[in-house]
Amino acid sequence: MRILLTNDDGIDAPGLAALRAAIDGLGEVHVVAPAKVESAVSHAVTFHRPMKVTQRKLSGFTGLAVQGRPADCVKLAIHDLIPDKIDLCISGMNSGANVGVNVIYSGTVGAAREAAFHGVPAIAMSLHVGDWDAIRWEAAARYARETIDRLLNGPIQPHAVINVNVPILDDGAEPIGTRAVPACTGPLSMEYHKLPDGEHYAYQVANSMSFDRIHPDTDVDALFARYITITPLHYDLTHRGQLEGWVSHFGITAEAEG
Repeated sequence: MRILLTNDDGIDAPGLAALRAAIDGLGEVHVVAPAKVESAVSHAVTFHRPMKVTQRKLSGFTGLAVQGRPADCVKLAIHDLIPDKIDLCISGMNSGANVGVNVIYSGTVGAAREAAFHGVPAIAMSLHVGDWDAIRWEAAARYARETIDRLLNGPIQPHAVINVNVPILDDGAEPIGTRAVPACTGPLSMEYHKLPDGEHYAYQVANSMSFDRIHPDTDVDALFARYITITPLHYDLTHRGQLEGWVSHFGITAEAEG
């Protein structure tokens, strides 16, 4: 099995290194990741400048660093950098959870979604962090590998995006289980610090993992209760429940008839 490993925290991220070590032996692993941190860029791609690609020798593996976004890395890997067919894309392991509506902003999920566009099954892998100075990457990667093995036995279908989140481990706790749950649709409750900036003000995000509403039996609820969460995502943005009504309302316009 040929595996593309990417992320949005950059090729030097400890989460990528830990996950690369954990999936050793799972298949032929190719690392193609952003040259620097590209968090929260969603599915952005680069159109108006060239993207330099350089080979990097890292701790225990060699990878390609792309001066672009996570989705760029996947597009380049599929179209040129990896000449043979990719069987699986794994994106992560992200330092910070990607649950609820946060999956819309996530570059980790954006990379996985790009792979799915091309018919490559994809897993987005993230770790919920409490204490940034006490992250247990090796333990997190071990749980990630166990979850990936179980998902591959599913099996994952082409065009599938599976979003996985590992709960906080930095306080010494362990996950109490694994749950397949829908994504929470409650909005994020963003807090900002207002900072003096000369004659004006600047704003800094203070908290990106607070939610106005946490719906029960969703990924946010389960992750905060210390479960590993599994959420299948899809990228068909058409609201099919409303489509028929709008078709009836508009019918076929004169321009379309002509």
